[in-house]
Amino acid sequence: MQRLPEFLISHFSFLIKKLLTSHSSFLTGTQSSRRLFLLGCLSLPAWLSAAGIREKFPSYRFVLRQFDIDPSYIDDPDFVRFVTRYEPKYRRFYENSLKRGKAYIPMLKSLFAKGGLSPLFMYMSMTESGFKPDAVSSKKAAGLWQFMSATARRFSLRVDGKTDERYDPRKSTRAAMRYIQTLYRMFGKWYLVMMAYNCGEGRLGRAIRKAGTDDFAVLMDDRKRFLPEETRNYLRKIVLLAMMGEKIRTSPKPVERKIRRAILPDTEVAVNFYGHISLEEVARLLRMNPGRLARLNPLVARAGVRDDLGLVQLFIPRDRLAYYQAFYRPPLLRDIFREKGYSRLIAHVVRKGEDLRTIARRYRVTPLDLIIANALKSTDVQPGKVLMIPVTEAYFERHRRI
Repeated sequence: MQRLPEFLISHFSFLIKKLLTSHSSFLTGTQSSRRLFLLGCLSLPAWLSAAGIREKFPSYRFVLRQFDIDPSYIDDPDFVRFVTRYEPKYRRFYENSLKRGKAYIPMLKSLFAKGGLSPLFMYMSMTESGFKPDAVSSKKAAGLWQFMSATARRFSLRVDGKTDERYDPRKSTRAAMRYIQTLYRMFGKWYLVMMAYNCGEGRLGRAIRKAGTDDFAVLMDDRKRFLPEETRNYLRKIVLLAMMGEKIRTSPKPVERKIRRAILPDTEVAVNFYGHISLEEVARLLRMNPGRLARLNPLVARAGVRDDLGLVQLFIPRDRLAYYQAFYRPPLLRDIFREKGYSRLIAHVVRKGEDLRTIARRYRVTPLDLIIANALKSTDVQPGKVLMIPVTEAYFERHRRI
């Protein structure tokens, strides 16, 4: 039989000692003695539950510290009740989310690392959307990070009748990172960032002023209710999912290894397509189901492949990568030269405020011409970058004399 932890033994011993000494009237059945006895009986299961959570999720200290939460929060009675009640439900949610999100998890972790954020913030996105990139809430929040339209535009996402970049996993994650970092500059603690993300900066500020502190345990108290119940449970859900994730990621137990093999491998990769191409054409090229490709690329599935810049990045299953490498032929510079009569390359230094569209218009070429000529992997160009511009002989001679 497994031995109880020492702190439980001491807790129970203290209760018995009180009952049999200073409260010896318990034996005669006084009201105060009965009250103490009932209190002890009610508190012992909570301690037992807390001990079980510590044992079940050995990485809890790491998880809580990543979010600036004191590790003693693992013993909080409200949190213990939450975990005891909802763990089976969120275990299923966790596994289903990872099955959907395994295409995006490597990208999320890579962007977080570059931006100085903990990789555990991926559980914030999981809580928001279940890793459904096309998720839409009843309040019209959308995408992996459930941005409202106004907030999305505030952080430079395009939301209009033609394009809604909230459904772009990479761009929406970059916007979410900017928002998270903005909130951190305002509040200075990661758990406050997550609270503000859920209930708003103003609502959190009022809660802190009313509580007289920004202490996590105080703001999360279910009796004082400084924060909305939705926000309190939002934080608990993120913490629980992160503890589950760390356990599955590191546990040597066969059941956890089985889950890792089933749902954690990086099975999707990002590849570039140049020029006008439809999802149906891509699916035929890769010998795959168009619906599966559309689910991996919800922004493109909604808006179609835009060719105004000439480059689109798509997620494809890793098992289709060989088909991409074997059958996709991107445009070559020599083909563009032959088709459009280009014969020269001239250099252009990108100035502040310029992008591919403005540079292309200036030289009477297309953004795709610039992408191919410079072997660009992205449509972003930074000031100071030197671009090679393909031009005709006539254009070259005319402007050389100017």
